[in-house]
Amino acid sequence: MNIALAGRTVLVLVVFSHSIFLMAQGHLFAGLVENLLLMSFLLYGTLNPGSRLFGPVQRKVDEGFWLTIDDGPDPGDTPVILDLLDQYETKAAFFLIGEKAAKYPDLVREIRKRGHQIGNHTWSHPQTSFWAAGPIRTSREIKKCQDLLTEILGEAPTLFRAPVGHRNFFVHPILRVLNLRLIGWSARGFDAVSTDSQEVLEKINGSLGEGSIVLAHEATAIAPEVIEGILKLLQTYDEPVVGTGS
Repeated sequence: MNIALAGRTVLVLVVFSHSIFLMAQGHLFAGLVENLLLMSFLLYGTLNPGSRLFGPVQRKVDEGFWLTIDDGPDPGDTPVILDLLDQYETKAAFFLIGEKAAKYPDLVREIRKRGHQIGNHTWSHPQTSFWAAGPIRTSREIKKCQDLLTEILGEAPTLFRAPVGHRNFFVHPILRVLNLRLIGWSARGFDAVSTDSQEVLEKINGSLGEGSIVLAHEATAIAPEVIEGILKLLQTYDEPVVGTGS
């Protein structure tokens, strides 16, 4: 465990233990307040995808738009999406799940071959529990995916996105060691939960602005339709669609 990660772990344990100690000594109110403040701090920084409380997160680009696609690779959607991106002469960043990349390494290589960026999206995409993961599990999820993608590509990814954007208190020290940059978003349509592509596109259009990072997903019932809709939508703006988030 690196020093920064160990430090954050110790900090949480010390504050939590002190709150328990206060309650055990009869200072119930003070202990509860300290515990509540700790939990509020952790929850706000974790569950707010745009929060910089725990460390930097990129939510904008300097110019144009940046299309990012989560949850691949997918044997049904990825080839179709790659063809659409070629058709619209657009580059994107694919945030890949390690378990899926292990099953479909040729798709990972094809994404890179077509000129797109590849980012780390954890090993198993534990969307309901990553926010509450401890330092060991957090490190394992990120590093295992990083090692796998590095093995497939011959070079290490430099981008990371947490499942559902909920990165916990222990993520940033791990990212620094692995030279990963945390990427958020500023425009989304909730296409991972909706089956109405028109509604998704309207939400994305309503949240687009200068320098927007657009969040989309593959491995959904409407993925190709949504991606093509986004590509058509972005063409209506007098702004470039950048191929990188730098």
